Amino acid sequence: MQWTEAELMGYLGFESLKANTDVQVENELSLGGSMQCFQAVKNREAGFYHLYTAGAYATIPPEHDEIPSDPEDLYQRAKEDLSDEHGLRYLQRATFNNTYALAVRPGFQEETGVETISEFAEYINSGNTDITAVLGPEFAEREDGWPGLVEAYGFANAAEELNIRQIGANLTYQVLGEGEAEVGMVFTTNPQIQQYDLVVLEDDRTFFAPYNPAPVAHPDAVPEGSPIEEALNAPMEALTSEEQVIELNARIAIDEEDVQTVAVDFLESEGII
Repeated sequence: MQWTEAELMGYLGFESLKANTDVQVENELSLGGSMQCFQAVKNREAGFYHLYTAGAYATIPPEHDEIPSDPEDLYQRAKEDLSDEHGLRYLQRATFNNTYALAVRPGFQEETGVETISEFAEYINSGNTDITAVLGPEFAEREDGWPGLVEAYGFANAAEELNIRQIGANLTYQVLGEGEAEVGMVFTTNPQIQQYDLVVLEDDRTFFAPYNPAPVAHPDAVPEGSPIEEALNAPMEALTSEEQVIELNARIAIDEEDVQTVAVDFLESEGII
């Protein structure tokens, strides 16, 4: 999967396997998107990849409209589906949450007093619709994205009057930071939130589902109780906070350090390798 954090997760597993097992590990981190990786694991063309819990539950058949807000409940349901429907194993989840969020440009909060999504909805419903919102194409269409959000927070009608721009998700941070839009979709562990001084609105109705990464693997490639499973679980157990992951992502995306080097440094600092 070809984005910073997904590559980091992949290299954490890759380097842990190399150091802690005797298996021959091939690097296929540039394989493709989530569904392509999923099919590769299911067909034994790949051994594992990291799948985020809400993504597993919402997009891998059988798909579900309602996503549990409790991280452990969501993980267990996704784990059961992956096993029962696809014969796959869902290993240890990390407890950090890289979920969707709404962020506003620098200065917007001071100008409006808006700190939560409920307050943003009230602001929009009061007639303040001369606002540009920038959304990733997927977020703009998914029910666990913008369409569901405006319904859940009660500003669906007013939202139709906003200037909605669909742009690449990675561009959102710069566009907001430069004041070309008021609000946009972000991912909570993206270091560009801090780089561009964006402010994340509190999801006070807990609309956005938990997104915890966990390795999904074919049981033939990763037998239960094996050293391979232990090697893949160890990095996930060590990743416990958003701040920790933001720092790692920043080294890669902002400081332009090599992702594999960052992964090895983290594993060494945690005593995993």
